[in-house]
Amino acid sequence: MSNQRLKQSGEKGVHNKIDWINEADSKLTSAKILREAASVKEDKLKELCESGKANSQSVFDLIQTIESANKSSFLLLGYAIELLLKSGVVSLLINAPKHLLELKVRKYGHKLQNMCTDLHINLASSERELLGIFSSFIVNEARYPVTVSSIQEHSKRKNEIGAQLANNKSFNLGVHIYNSIRNILSDIDGSEGNPVFRERREIDSDGYYIFRVGGILPPIFIFKYSEKQIKAGKNNVDDMKSLIVKSLDNDIISRIILDSLNLSDVYIASEKSGLVKHEQ
Repeated sequence: MSNQRLKQSGEKGVHNKIDWINEADSKLTSAKILREAASVKEDKLKELCESGKANSQSVFDLIQTIESANKSSFLLLGYAIELLLKSGVVSLLINAPKHLLELKVRKYGHKLQNMCTDLHINLASSERELLGIFSSFIVNEARYPVTVSSIQEHSKRKNEIGAQLANNKSFNLGVHIYNSIRNILSDIDGSEGNPVFRERREIDSDGYYIFRVGGILPPIFIFKYSEKQIKAGKNNVDDMKSLIVKSLDNDIISRIILDSLNLSDVYIASEKSGLVKHEQ
């Protein structure tokens, strides 16, 4: 598996934070267009019904168009939030092997709440609840036919989903969440007053640790144990921290590492499991 490192600049596609954000913005634009189209058709349906000229086919066609536009707008908004959050994950993994980013992104799947937790994005309970709905709809309700065990349950569940998809209040809250996350992530790579420091240091011939300090996030360390550490039974967070402390010099980066070591989020990297957060 390739150990090519993720660089802070010069990357493209899935390895570039801005490319993820551009895709997210594109999905959001499409979602808004579809929502507006649904609103126009709703007005037309109301006018048709009030005119007394409505027939079953014309009403059915409009309702079907409205439902389709609402469903697709909700799905695209969920995808937009997902892509935006994954852009933040890219920033976490600068200096790590690229395959770790690819594995981590796949492992997150559509779990929007999990990504918010790892990115320390604090949302109101109603916003986190809506993210859970988006995650579910991305996987099931907005992509596939309803899964039910009876005709009665099918009608009930389909109506429930239709009501959620048509809820403009939920859609607008989703747009608000998107904008809030986008504003937060604009500072993830630091600012003039709060710069980000990144460093990677090798351990033996096949291990390393990576740290990231600054910006809007707590310090982050990624540990990759060497084979020598594993054979010696030193492949644990406490021993790794002790090794780091012993290896530090008296330069500014070393002092930043030392000050940040016990305040950080820690991730363990391995070829088998990818990147796993250490629960302290």
